[in-house]
Amino acid sequence: MIRRVNRFSGALLHFASSLLVLFLLLPVGAIFGLGLYYTLGIFLVADTSQMMAALGKESGIAPALAETPLIALAVMILASAWGLALSLLWRRWIRNRRYLPLLASALPFLLPRFGLGALFLLACLKLAQWGGNALGLTLVALAQAAVAAPLVAAILCLGWQRVDPAWRAAAREAGADEVTVFRRLTWPVLKPYMMFGALIAFILSLGDFYLGNSLSGDAVLLPGAILSGVAQNASPLYHALVALMVLVDIALFIFVTRSLKRLNLI
Repeated sequence: MIRRVNRFSGALLHFASSLLVLFLLLPVGAIFGLGLYYTLGIFLVADTSQMMAALGKESGIAPALAETPLIALAVMILASAWGLALSLLWRRWIRNRRYLPLLASALPFLLPRFGLGALFLLACLKLAQWGGNALGLTLVALAQAAVAAPLVAAILCLGWQRVDPAWRAAAREAGADEVTVFRRLTWPVLKPYMMFGALIAFILSLGDFYLGNSLSGDAVLLPGAILSGVAQNASPLYHALVALMVLVDIALFIFVTRSLKRLNLI
């Protein structure tokens, strides 16, 4: 009797969990399905020149398609450098049990994006107004990198745990300087973690709406352009771009999952 109850409870829990997963995936599936429908329709009835002409009519899409990947690339580089420096500080703070500065340095990642965008905007309002679009996009990259850097640092801290202190001590006793020790012993261990963290920063930048919309000034990045176009039902191209972005996110998600397996994190 108890075994039957346990089986029934397990089946019920599995069924409820499956329904929850389907419910969470329903909005993504609906958006992706609608975007795919428009995408197939566009490819079936239009050639490349017609599609490029349609893109040219939507004044916000073409600049956003060019600028957004460049911003994400800059965020990836900045977040990697800042995350490495932050991971060195975190290791020292964890050893000394100084958790308050650690949490304070992670606040940009922990705060809500809309609140963080408002804070950055208030702090840099005069500067952004003076500098125009170029400075606004620079502020977007800096703000997004500040958000991603704590996450990169946390990933690198996992890598630091796999660096054997005995290797470093032996190399120092043999006369190697700190740069050589880092380049020959530490960096090969940290490199896959750095690549994984940089990829996460790139993904976060591509999908960020609040910071990009708050700090970019008159420039429009891809998330803002697509969301505004879909909300106004301006053109089927916006729905097709949603499907394209979802496809990119799925491909990056699969790559990230495979990277996690290589790092033995899952």
